[in-house]
Amino acid sequence: MQSFNLSDLLSPMSTEDFLKSHWPKEPLFIAAQTGKLQALVGSTQVQSLESIVAARTLKVRACLPDFDDEYSSIHLDSKDALKAYRNQMTLVFDSMQIQDCKVATALNNIRRDLGLVTGGEENNLCKARSIAYATPKGAGTRLHFDANVNFILQVKGKKSWILAPNKSVVNPTERFTMGAPEISKALEKQFHDVLPSEIPDDAIEVLMEPGCVLFVPRGYWHTTTAEEDSLSLNFTFSQPTWADIFTKSMQELLLASPEWRGLADGLESKNTARQKNAIEHLQKLMTNLSEDFSDISAEGLLRDAGLVK
Repeated sequence: MQSFNLSDLLSPMSTEDFLKSHWPKEPLFIAAQTGKLQALVGSTQVQSLESIVAARTLKVRACLPDFDDEYSSIHLDSKDALKAYRNQMTLVFDSMQIQDCKVATALNNIRRDLGLVTGGEENNLCKARSIAYATPKGAGTRLHFDANVNFILQVKGKKSWILAPNKSVVNPTERFTMGAPEISKALEKQFHDVLPSEIPDDAIEVLMEPGCVLFVPRGYWHTTTAEEDSLSLNFTFSQPTWADIFTKSMQELLLASPEWRGLADGLESKNTARQKNAIEHLQKLMTNLSEDFSDISAEGLLRDAGLVK
């Protein structure tokens, strides 16, 4: 288990081929391979729903039946999880990497092999995490897209996935579920086309069976239905954007300057003259940026911020 990494997860496809042809925008389904499932979950708690519950020290999310989406959920103690499951509620076990050190090792290896930047523990730009899903037969999740990527390993049972490319927004920074009562202001600014009202015509369907692996890119529409009682393990990674990297790097640089560390004074003042002076002061600082930082390279900026070694 110590050596389980991205190449083990993707086998028989090579990591090089995956990075060339699928990462980060094209989905990938990999049929079950002998030994893959055992290599990952054979010595972990993720062998069965009962073993996960027995070892659980954190709360468990139980999805409510009113809106078939994992974020419409309640938090339960582990002792109540199986009762909720028997009542047709999908169980979501967040932060499996905290609960199982072997899952944590695999998660870190996969993140490293993907080359995803973290920005250090304080920033955690990547937000790598592992989640186990126990879905009773007939349950699932409605059409939605995520702002992160997911690698799904099916452990038990069969689950049907329908996936479709997102033509409404490219590289979304937030999740969205079809039928949600509202769209965040941030996401609303990112849409460049209307939202579909049903599953797109160019959708594809795959059946996940024990040992199968599925890569779901950021922003890809997907919906699921458990054909049998299902247990799966996800490795999910936020997608640090160039905007994240640049703003983080620039903040480190700007905070080295006494002027930029000055109080942003008066921006919400009721005195319009004071507010105007504050805006003019920021404009002056911004104008001076081109002179103060004209010789800075991208590599130097990233190294100073600790984003590359």
